[in-house]
Amino acid sequence: MTAEEEAKARQRLLTLNAARLAGAIMIAIALGIIVNGFMDLPVEIGYFLFAVGVFEFVMLPIILARRWKTPDEK
Repeated sequence: MTAEEEAKARQRLLTLNAARLAGAIMIAIALGIIVNGFMDLPVEIGYFLFAVGVFEFVMLPIILARRWKTPDEK
């Protein structure tokens, strides 16, 4: 593996982990809104943020990993 390929792999790993972390934070904020009325926002916004957070935590890394695969790995 060349230095350029290794740098690209590190950047992609960082991106996947950042997506998961952002999704987890969004889920936590959404649960705070739903359960405790965090920031005095309507519960509907909490449910929306929860759905987006779950998508970002679970599906976004899978979608990105598939997009980044080289053609011979598909």
